[in-house]
Amino acid sequence: GGDEQYTPRKTVEMILPHIQHFKDKVIWCPCDSEDSEFVKVLQANGFNVVFSHIDLGQDFFTYEPEHFDVILTNPPYKNKRAFMERAESFGKPWCLLLPINIISDAVLNDLFGDMSELTILVPRKRTRFFNKATGEVGKSPTFKACYIGRRFFAKQLIGVNE
Repeated sequence: GGDEQYTPRKTVEMILPHIQHFKDKVIWCPCDSEDSEFVKVLQANGFNVVFSHIDLGQDFFTYEPEHFDVILTNPPYKNKRAFMERAESFGKPWCLLLPINIISDAVLNDLFGDMSELTILVPRKRTRFFNKATGEVGKSPTFKACYIGRRFFAKQLIGVNE
């Protein structure tokens, strides 16, 4: 089905109680279009959102909106390390929905050093992503996805029972 897998609504909704401190900030969703669940759910809950997508000619690695305070998205996993490095390069809070095994990747040590600003939200269940190309909701993947970022959540580690 390719690397263009979409985040289901409930996976976005689970972070809402943990990001209320960003209500007065501009959240950039750099891998999203207007029909993204990130964009729809955040806007419906009073967040100020700007979005961009490579299909709109806005490549995350070369494009940035005029103003944003925070980054939140589900990036393509094939370039997850590069996405983390680019997000970190802005010096702003960011959070990416990534496979949980990224925790064992050296990129976290490279980006965070002592990891004191690392924040992680771990859902109880595996996320079943939606594939627009096939029109299908995927089977439960072999990995668990979690939200990983820097200076994003108020607590360093959050478990969600959804």
